[in-house]
Amino acid sequence: MQKVIEFRKTRFMGGVNIAALNDRIQELNQDGWKVISAVPITGFYGQVHGYTLFIEIDEL
Repeated sequence: MQKVIEFRKTRFMGGVNIAALNDRIQELNQDGWKVISAVPITGFYGQVHGYTLFIEIDEL
């Protein structure tokens, strides 16, 4: 099974909270999900506001 999820947690002064993103990816890995790709979500002026994660899990 495959899914697309959004990650939009930001820091206080702006920008994506990369530490929280890494924690989320680690949680997904522990649950058996594999992150295939992470694509930035940008605003009008090219500022990164989040990431779209494409994940999959092998179901037996």
